[in-house]
Amino acid sequence: MASIEAMIKWMKDREGKVTYSMTNRLGPNSYDCSSSVYFSLIAGGFLPSGSMGNTDTLFGDLERNNWRQVAPVNGNYRVQRGDVFIWGARGASGGASGHTGIFVDSVDNIIHCNYGYNGITTNNHDVIWGYNGRPPITVYRSAAAKPEPPKLPTKNPEQPIKKGINYETHVSKVGWMNNVANGALSGSTGYNLPVEAVKILFKNNQIQASVSYRAHVSSIGWMPWVKDGQLGGTTGQSKAVEAIQAKLTGEAANYYNLEYQAHVADKGWMSWVKDGATAGTTGQKKSLQALKMKLVRKPIDQGTSQPTTKGVSYRMHLANEGWLGYVTNNQMAGTTGLGIESQCLEVYVDGKKENVQIDAHVAEKGWLTNTGGTTGQKLSLQAVKLKLKNGLEKQYDISYQVHVSEKGWMSWVKNGAVAGTTGQKLAIQAIRIKLTNK
Repeated sequence: MASIEAMIKWMKDREGKVTYSMTNRLGPNSYDCSSSVYFSLIAGGFLPSGSMGNTDTLFGDLERNNWRQVAPVNGNYRVQRGDVFIWGARGASGGASGHTGIFVDSVDNIIHCNYGYNGITTNNHDVIWGYNGRPPITVYRSAAAKPEPPKLPTKNPEQPIKKGINYETHVSKVGWMNNVANGALSGSTGYNLPVEAVKILFKNNQIQASVSYRAHVSSIGWMPWVKDGQLGGTTGQSKAVEAIQAKLTGEAANYYNLEYQAHVADKGWMSWVKDGATAGTTGQKKSLQALKMKLVRKPIDQGTSQPTTKGVSYRMHLANEGWLGYVTNNQMAGTTGLGIESQCLEVYVDGKKENVQIDAHVAEKGWLTNTGGTTGQKLSLQAVKLKLKNGLEKQYDISYQVHVSEKGWMSWVKNGAVAGTTGQKLAIQAIRIKLTNK
């Protein structure tokens, strides 16, 4: 009895073990596309022993042995395991003018003996077809073959855009896979389906930033940079994305590295790269099939190690970060958009702490006099009052503005007024302080 599995097994047994040759095409060490298909059809019991021909004679040999053409539906072939394809016009597809192989599944993966990889390999049909200029296709199926339901990867559950890095891939035969975020897999593995396009979006309402990215596409190369959810790549053209580059811009680039990882045909998951580096391959004709992206926070580098001797300088102690460096007049001390609580504030005026009084409202303690908060107690700073002393209050106003969790930047106040909140359990995350002449 004829067997599709025995036919494919003949090819699989030689995958990666033989070379391609149109001169020495009858084995056992080398074959060309048509001779390997003839031998596999014989092994499967579909052709008599001793049968041999070329790509052009294969049309008739298949039809005489009860193989039927598969009709396209809306321009696409609904293939299944064991279908045989022939590229090229009948009567003019011999030699280098044609190509043939066998589908190994219903999502367009083929096994074929080919010049490009110098032997028998498994590849995505549409990718290889695109590399070869999209020649005419004829697909044959044995009359004895049973229909197979298509096996396609499922889409990710629909979910809204969330804080962090969001991304979505357009996968061959499936379409857009729905948004994922922060390290989740987009695309598919195990189906050999290429990604054809990507959309990437950075979201954080408290940080002014965006993400820029570009795709390297089969038969096109690097496409222009796009940003903030725009399409990188192509759809409807059967062109595989082979690599991507992506980077943060704006304030987010000060806080985060954008790291990403590509799953590539014949290679699997490659190493993580970051900040504009290439994930995937170029020049190897290997499609990118899945993608993961994540934000990795950088160490916070802010200010200087010593306060200034003139004017105002100040620094924040942050949860899990410790003391940051000193900043000066109207600069931000602390962070926004990272969700990091401040715990203590230190202020110098003209190089001296004693020139300013700080009162701090601290979680679980309430108002503390003549201190900027606490360290080592994991207690958030929630409100502050600042006053100049030692005669400086007659020369200057001290104004200050705090950034509070869930509220953002609050209004400027000055000269001992309360900045922040009490009784709401909301932490100060950042502060700006400035002196102005009276």
